Amino acid sequence: MKNFLTVFLIFSSLCLSAQPKKTKSKAVNKFYSIQLSGKLLGDYRKPADLYFGEFHGSEQDGQVIKVNPNGEFAAKVLLKEPGLVYLKKGLYSQYFMVTAKEKTYQIDLTCGNDILNAIQIQNSPENRAYQDFLNAHKKFSTNIDSYRQKNLEDATVFQEFAKLIRDYQTELADFAKQNPQTYAANYLSVTDRVTEKDLASVQSLRQNYLKRPYFADPKFYNTSIPTWIIEDYINFICNKNDKSFAAFESLLNGASKNTEAAKRLQDALYDGLVKSKRQDLINGYIDWAQANPGKMVQQVVQAKLQRLAKSMVGGPLINVSLKDTSGTVQQLKAVAASSKYTLLAIYSPGCSHCQETLPKLGPIAEQYKSKGFKIFTVAANTNTAEWTGFIKKYMGYGWINTMEGPNNTSIGEYAITSLPSFVLIDSKGKIVAKMDAHSVKEDLQKWLESL
Repeated sequence: MKNFLTVFLIFSSLCLSAQPKKTKSKAVNKFYSIQLSGKLLGDYRKPADLYFGEFHGSEQDGQVIKVNPNGEFAAKVLLKEPGLVYLKKGLYSQYFMVTAKEKTYQIDLTCGNDILNAIQIQNSPENRAYQDFLNAHKKFSTNIDSYRQKNLEDATVFQEFAKLIRDYQTELADFAKQNPQTYAANYLSVTDRVTEKDLASVQSLRQNYLKRPYFADPKFYNTSIPTWIIEDYINFICNKNDKSFAAFESLLNGASKNTEAAKRLQDALYDGLVKSKRQDLINGYIDWAQANPGKMVQQVVQAKLQRLAKSMVGGPLINVSLKDTSGTVQQLKAVAASSKYTLLAIYSPGCSHCQETLPKLGPIAEQYKSKGFKIFTVAANTNTAEWTGFIKKYMGYGWINTMEGPNNTSIGEYAITSLPSFVLIDSKGKIVAKMDAHSVKEDLQKWLESL
């Protein structure tokens, strides 16, 4: 019996030692592949290679897709997350939605004057649903636009505003029912929900609007929804007299637990704040980045904030030294010193908003030029032929017109995020206002009325 027990224990020991050792499983990055094929249509220059990449709050680095002489292209690409991707030709991009559910995308890209101006995805329920979602949000944005200058502290005004939000929530619920099993319905529309509790009062809405768990989810930033939410909060919901950065600081601190989400949030927040032109909130972001270097993980945004700090309203101009159409070097600081107000206009000749906005400044420039007003333009992302052609077609007589080099230094120095952009400078070389395409005509008139 003793011998039997000894043999049994030895045998058991051997069996246990032969068991495979348990090891910690390593996280595996799962990618999925999609097949792109399509054709360039319309008016475009050849060769016409495209650039493909993913959108994570901004356009990320991608890959070149070759286009054959017939305008046809095809490529197989690997993706990690669902969301928006882009096809780009030159400076212009077109976006569409991709998910692991749809493996192939048949694409028609239409060009006009060598610019991508339309995209059509054939037989894609995901993209049809995403377009419906976009339309619902655009309708909501249009409905609330008149509340930019209204006081939500007024109970009647807030109830009207809250009703518009409730109507949008109802539309999102209907959209989800009509588009089952799509990414736009199952994820995107859910992230844009507001609860009835949030709508109980303006204080409750302000306190909870940005407290969404999705801000800590990297894939949340694969569309423009985070930027929409931030912009809506700034433009409509937050107290315009409250200069505190606390709500955004809480948002940044919460997302810092996930490095990738933090990077993407910092990108989206920068865009939202710069578009808002809220100097107090922008200063709050600059201060936060300086006080929290360990949490400021998006280095590109950190560099932008450092440049932005040098070109804020109230600070001195950053000189621009470029050649005009005659080859003469023009200095912005000299022009500003010789006038009462100088408008620095940075634009691109191929930009449709620039083509629409710049001509509107002609009558204003003519009206005030004898009173000391000058326009100093900088053309970016262009060539000499395109630049001079734009001047002849769209510019007013007597403007100082210069062209940027390939490095687009002025765009970087003035932290420009959209074109056209405008900077108003007084005779002492101080930046007194920043404007965009939507505000420049009205804002400029207000400043020049005193001349």
